[in-house]
Amino acid sequence: MHHNEREATLHLLAWRKKYRMRLHDDKFHESPILGLYLREGDENSIPTPLHGVGTWREPFDPTGSSKVRLLDSAIHVFAATFGLQDGHTQAKALRMLELMYTSSQMEKEKLNRFAVGTTLISESQGKVKPREEDVCASNVIATILSCLQALPLQEATYDTVIGVGPPWMERATNLLLRLLPSPSDVIRRGAAEGLSYLATLGVSEDAHTLQSTILHSLDEVMKGNTHGNQPKSQIDTISFARSGSLLALACIQRAAKRMKKTEIDRAVSRSVSRAPDTDDSAIDGPPFLIMMTRILPSLTTQNPEAGSHLARTYALHSFGVMVSNSISISDETLSPDRIQIIWKAVEAVETSFLGAWSPAVSDISKGKEREKFALEAAFLAVLLRLMTTILPWLQHFTTLDRWIPSRFSCIASTILECCGGHPVVLFEGAVFFERLNFYKSLVSTNSCCVTMTENPVGLALPFLISVIRPPQPKIVADNEGDFTSCQGALDAQRSAVMCLKAFCSSSDARNDAFLSFDLANALYSFLHDRCGRRSFQHFTNCRSLALSRAVTNYFEDCQLIETETISLIHALLKAQVLGRNAEDQSYICMRWLLSTRSLVSGDMIKRGQQKSDAHDDFSVSTLIERAGFIGRRDASLTLEHSNPPRWQLKCIAGNVASIVIGMMLDIDSKTEDISMFNYKSAHARCTEMLRDDHSHIYSNRLHSYPIFHVDELVMMACSAAAATSNHSEIPSVQISGVRILISLFHAFGRELDVATSDGTFVLQQFSSQIISAVKHAINSENSHKDTASGHEFHRLFAVGCEALFVMMRYGFITDSIAMKRLLKPVLVSAGEVPFSSYPSNGENIFYSISSKSVDIIDDPRTYPLFRISKLSFAARVSVAIELSQIDQTSASMLSDNLETHKVATAVHAAAYAIDGFLLQRCKSNLNDESRYTAENFTGLTFENRSDLDDSVEYEIVNSWPTFTAYAVKSLLASLQTSSSDDEIKPSLKEWLGKLYPIACSGLRRALSGTERKCDSNLTKLHDSETLALLIYSLRCFVMEKEIVNYDFYCPHELSNIVQTLTKNIISGHLGLRDSTKGVQHKLMSDSRDDYHDLLLNQSCMLIEDICRNLGHLPAKSILLTQLVLQPLAAAQEHQMEITNDNIFIICSFVRSTQSILENCSANEKATLEKSLVQLSLSILKDAHFDIIEKVNATCASLLKTCCEQTCMSHQEWGRVVAFAASSGLWDAWTTLSSTLPSSVVITSSIKAVKSALADFNRSSNHTNALVALRTALQSASTDSPSLICFALQHVGFEVLQLLRAYSLRIISGNNFDEFRILVCTESVKINLIAYQYLNSASMEEKDVLPFLSAVFDVLVEAISFNGLPNDPSGRNGADENIGRMCAQVFVHVARTTPAMFKSTMTVLSVERRSVLEAAVRADMSGYVAPKNNSAKKKLNLKGFVR
Repeated sequence: MHHNEREATLHLLAWRKKYRMRLHDDKFHESPILGLYLREGDENSIPTPLHGVGTWREPFDPTGSSKVRLLDSAIHVFAATFGLQDGHTQAKALRMLELMYTSSQMEKEKLNRFAVGTTLISESQGKVKPREEDVCASNVIATILSCLQALPLQEATYDTVIGVGPPWMERATNLLLRLLPSPSDVIRRGAAEGLSYLATLGVSEDAHTLQSTILHSLDEVMKGNTHGNQPKSQIDTISFARSGSLLALACIQRAAKRMKKTEIDRAVSRSVSRAPDTDDSAIDGPPFLIMMTRILPSLTTQNPEAGSHLARTYALHSFGVMVSNSISISDETLSPDRIQIIWKAVEAVETSFLGAWSPAVSDISKGKEREKFALEAAFLAVLLRLMTTILPWLQHFTTLDRWIPSRFSCIASTILECCGGHPVVLFEGAVFFERLNFYKSLVSTNSCCVTMTENPVGLALPFLISVIRPPQPKIVADNEGDFTSCQGALDAQRSAVMCLKAFCSSSDARNDAFLSFDLANALYSFLHDRCGRRSFQHFTNCRSLALSRAVTNYFEDCQLIETETISLIHALLKAQVLGRNAEDQSYICMRWLLSTRSLVSGDMIKRGQQKSDAHDDFSVSTLIERAGFIGRRDASLTLEHSNPPRWQLKCIAGNVASIVIGMMLDIDSKTEDISMFNYKSAHARCTEMLRDDHSHIYSNRLHSYPIFHVDELVMMACSAAAATSNHSEIPSVQISGVRILISLFHAFGRELDVATSDGTFVLQQFSSQIISAVKHAINSENSHKDTASGHEFHRLFAVGCEALFVMMRYGFITDSIAMKRLLKPVLVSAGEVPFSSYPSNGENIFYSISSKSVDIIDDPRTYPLFRISKLSFAARVSVAIELSQIDQTSASMLSDNLETHKVATAVHAAAYAIDGFLLQRCKSNLNDESRYTAENFTGLTFENRSDLDDSVEYEIVNSWPTFTAYAVKSLLASLQTSSSDDEIKPSLKEWLGKLYPIACSGLRRALSGTERKCDSNLTKLHDSETLALLIYSLRCFVMEKEIVNYDFYCPHELSNIVQTLTKNIISGHLGLRDSTKGVQHKLMSDSRDDYHDLLLNQSCMLIEDICRNLGHLPAKSILLTQLVLQPLAAAQEHQMEITNDNIFIICSFVRSTQSILENCSANEKATLEKSLVQLSLSILKDAHFDIIEKVNATCASLLKTCCEQTCMSHQEWGRVVAFAASSGLWDAWTTLSSTLPSSVVITSSIKAVKSALADFNRSSNHTNALVALRTALQSASTDSPSLICFALQHVGFEVLQLLRAYSLRIISGNNFDEFRILVCTESVKINLIAYQYLNSASMEEKDVLPFLSAVFDVLVEAISFNGLPNDPSGRNGADENIGRMCAQVFVHVARTTPAMFKSTMTVLSVERRSVLEAAVRADMSGYVAPKNNSAKKKLNLKGFVR
């Protein structure tokens, strides 16, 4: 290697660090675009803490010339040692620089003296290098600036006379003043910067004197008198001198502010007792107003003799620098003098635009044509920058002149329209409109302006699109737009992209009609052009000095613009969707989705295939066809450059398609009327739109839905998942294709196929293509060996494992053989997961396993993705089976394959769970103090965090909740089994001891909202899913009380978690408000999904488990009781309505209160029991009919628990039973009657029962009351038979009355036919219970006969009305079942008490007796149909006559 290349390699890391810093979100003048180029703070960031001790500066980029590097080193050493010398030596060194510059100028004058001026030389003066751009002057300027920058903040005078400072300063000042009128821009700027350092450096006494001297000298230079009182020069020299002097004044003001800021920062870093005063009035700086008076005359000159375009340009620039470094943007009020300064700036802008920037005419600008043309771009750029600078203060002029921002927008629009071809003008224009959009409230419509000024987006968008429009070389133009663009500069394109992103990110961007699909198409075309300017991965590391640094910077900048454009596309999509109604959102998403499908598939419209938007016969099929055509038309604007498109564009379009599907899922979850993914619902909605909209134009009022294009979307995803180029795999595109498949499963996974009626899902018709695509992804572990870019195949395998899990979750794979084939590549082997104890003695086997690679060309930073993805897949599937997220058929097929190496797999999952938790915590708590510790973080599965690729860290961080849940469940299950080796049980318990703190800590951080998402890539897992998994992990600990000891938990840990869960999750879902703060709890999003319901389920189950095992846990029973009763009390007080949406929570909390009641002490039980009884009855009373069945069993169980070990008296229970009966709570009344003494139940509530049975208007109440009464009488028949007599004396008549009314259809109602059979059945049963009681009581016949005769009369009437089987009555509404039931009663009495039956027969009338006898005979004969015994007539053949 050549020594030049070795030297260049030493600076490679510093350059890379500088490049990475360009991605930070910095601002200058509140503009992020300017912040990319004009930052001051982060450019000199120290790479290590050791570099921060001294005044280390980042070295400059090396050069290939050894002479230049030698000169740079000499200047650096000279400046580094300059401050260590005494005053005499410093002055001598400056004298040497002065003599060197003087001698070089004298030599040039000698050469020019003997030069012969010819016509040829005079004509080519513009092509010869100017004499002022010599090496000597540039090196002298560089040396002086390096010396001044190397000096400390306060330079000592070294016992010199107080006057103008040390002698070297005076010499440096004189030398810089001589160089200030130079025609060279570089030398002029260097001299101005040097004078600014001298004017602000030194002790306080010397500084004032030196400042005055410099300002006085600048006045002389501005007048044309160079230093040394030389005679006045020509007008060009005066122009250069004035320009340099004006720039020096601005640099002095800027340097003074920078010095003051540095002094304040140092004072703060030294922890002074009182922070320095930061007020501008306290700054002991140069005289601002005096310097401003030097600048203002140059802004108002119109005479070429008194000024020039160069001087005016520098005056505008200096004025802007002075204003920005003297007036704070944060000031709410401005003093009168500062308002006057801003007003002067506005006048300067308008007069310069109208007067100075005008066509060159012979009378005024004769001879200035070349200067105006050369300085036009700089002048306009400075003018735009000045307008950008004073924009924040225009709010103070709304009463004086509110049209200033409007005029500024017109000026900027005119400049960009006429002279917008220069990159600098384009850059400043983008900055101006980005800031103008921020202060959009100041802009209003001005009738004096030609252009529309009320919307900055509309003004800036045409020129921004022209900047990013790629070139289209053609021989013949299709339209005028083909010749309006050229390849723009990178800085201009990047500024345009960032300006567009600011438009999309603004709060009112969704109301701008300018952010349309045309902009999206332009961005895709620009991205397609920029994607072709890439270098290979290690291009920068392998380059030599033969390749310029500018070339590598160009490729890196192109890649940076590509990244920012992708971010802009996402911001544009978000801006178009947010803030609109569901119809508009679905239309926008459908257009994005179909256009990205065409981009990925390369499906475009050929020439001549254009169609009109309106159709006469518009139908649903035509609407679907039109939607696909518009998607192809949008993509054709990009595909016409190249088809097939670049693989980068395919990848980006695929990712956008996944995002769009996710947005549509979110929209669909919030829409209750229709479903975009259901065929019947979408078809009905399209039909309705066709009926309502008569224009038949595809728009937001008439559009398609994704279910109609599912075949196109699946084909796009499968083709992208198997994308190749020249028989080479393209893993980036394949990853995007698999992600589209995952999104399609979330959208259509549970939608049925309407073409079939066998219950198959709509995606199962594409099973062969989908399985093939996913199989290709999970087999990438073997495919990556054939290529050098293995890191992409690692990511492809990870996303393939995710897709396989989603397929299993939605039950897509039903064939066991196919299941085994797909599982084979993703199951871990024994060599990948060897068992290991927790590494506490320095020996860690995880390091060697994680870094183990099978190929030397493989990327070791991403290779662990294979093993992590396998472990994550096994963990997710196992946890999903436990949480019933996978159907039983798939779960049974998966369980056998996942049982292998379960203990070792759980141990490795625990290690990754710990590392993932710590990495996420490291990301969340990253600050200046812990920065280096976070970067050098060491975990269980990696030696250094820098060894991990972003994708590996992403997978670990997002999978740690799943790893935790899987490891806890598997380790506890292993400890329960007797087959586990006793030697490894202590190790397993040690792993459990490490997992419990991270589960609790992660749950607390997630619930409290302190988990900051500092990295958008670390939010893969849904927040609800993360919480649900951590809660499930905690449930596993709570339920295994035999393994997890009491001392295992932290005191009050579980109580605090339950309190946070109830407050943030349960109360937020129920819509309860905090009584102390008056705010409504809302942690989760409004949209409902599976993870939302899973979180609610696990939260309630955790509270149930803690309450059930309260005696074995260190939890506060009083706090738990309060938390559990709070939602129930809210339901009792009607603060919320009990619905199907929250019935699960209510039932769970009722079961929790039951567990608390069972475990509470005797002192607490009395009060709690009364409250729970009232609570359960109140819930049952307020529950709607559609949910009463769900809550009945839970409340009945609670009432039964209260009754079994009751502390209440019989009198109190009597009132409870009476309330239940009077309120119609018959299920609760039945539960109470089966538990409490029958005497208490029946005697206390018999009046309420009688009232319920006598009310003919409530049929449902009759049924429930009869069932409850029959149950109570059956219980009383064994405990206290006399209660039957008591009950029937009160309600016997009502029961018999109901039997007659229902059997004869005397009454009617809404649900009469539904309850008719049941009421008759229960009434007959109650009368049979009364008959059995009378029969068993050995009562006399005269006492029983009236009862039986009354019953027989009613039964006979029922048989006469309803008839019997095979003997119908023919009456309207008759039911043979009722007649058969009555006949069975007669048979039962006849067989049980024949004598009593005969006596009752004698009492009945003849008609009734005949009906009774017929009924008995029919029932005993089995209701056989009567046979007709009449003989058939024979045919008499003889009777026929031929």
